[in-house]
Amino acid sequence: MEPKNVLDPFGQSYIEDYERLFSELGLQKIDRTILERMVELRIELNRYLRRGIDFAHRDFDKVLDAFERGENIAVMSGIKPTNEFHLGSKMTAEKIIYFQRVLRAKVFYCIADLEALVDNKIPLEESKQIAIDNVADLLALGLRRKNSYIYFQSREKKVTNLAYLFSRKITLNHLRSLYGDRHLGLYFAALTQAGDILMPQLRDFDGKKIVLVPVGVDQDPHIRLTRDLVARVKEYYDFLPPAAIYHRFFRSLRGESKMSKRSPRSMLALNDDPIEVEKKVKLALDGGRKTAKEQREKGGEPEKCVVFELAKFHFVESDEKLEQIYRECKNGERLCGECKEEIARYVVNFLKRHQRRKKRFIPIAERLLS
Repeated sequence: MEPKNVLDPFGQSYIEDYERLFSELGLQKIDRTILERMVELRIELNRYLRRGIDFAHRDFDKVLDAFERGENIAVMSGIKPTNEFHLGSKMTAEKIIYFQRVLRAKVFYCIADLEALVDNKIPLEESKQIAIDNVADLLALGLRRKNSYIYFQSREKKVTNLAYLFSRKITLNHLRSLYGDRHLGLYFAALTQAGDILMPQLRDFDGKKIVLVPVGVDQDPHIRLTRDLVARVKEYYDFLPPAAIYHRFFRSLRGESKMSKRSPRSMLALNDDPIEVEKKVKLALDGGRKTAKEQREKGGEPEKCVVFELAKFHFVESDEKLEQIYRECKNGERLCGECKEEIARYVVNFLKRHQRRKKRFIPIAERLLS
């Protein structure tokens, strides 16, 4: 059977063949040309770009064009406030913080409380409390709030007004082709997300500009819908199609396709107790052989190992150190037990620092979202 890719922005997604996404979806590759141009523009590369974790894009080259011309750039992202930040949330947050800094961009960050209501049945007031915790994480990770606009969907009439306009320009069959059979609440949530993505181009926010959306590739249906809507509302708004940059999934600790809030036992949350996190890392899927003797003889399989992914995606910044871990594993010099202990220390040290820092931002997040 051919490998299957399932992209479901409202549910479980899995990818068996990333290469097929380029032909299936018409994505563009983050290739050497893109990276070399960033270096020429004196934009430092983060680990997601250096390591091929950010692997695809739509119109990111146009973002670089705008940067070279000194034009305004917006970065748009958000969170559905259903639970605490996990490592997948951290990855997206770090990317928007990175682009805010290197592109000197304004960040628009949406608290998708309306989507949480229609998808997860979470009341708006409960969403607010979860969002305070989420935004404190975001600030603790380094978001510059002076160059950010953080808002609730339920309070931002500009977004819902756009969503209502879009609803006149799209058919039910079109939405069904993108998202499958859903209840109307989720279809309208998708139109609302399109409003979130295009709102930075309204006159209230200095008008037409390129908007970059850093997301997991499972969110591409939202990007395609929004880009299509740009053409459909030309008589009302002269929007630019949004650009997007896509990262690979960070797998769950059990090795499932994507770490998700829907599977809390197999995720690492930024609020987790460091002692429990250490236990989780030691129980995570590894790429070891059946015995230590076999591993020394044949070497490990880091490409199958979630613990190595923890290092690659999140906790080992040095490319030289990461290469050393990989090489020692492949050569049989590194056994899984000692490797898990080492990576667990990286994770625990990060969480302790982050949680101390986050405490200082809780009151600030409360004020921002009051």
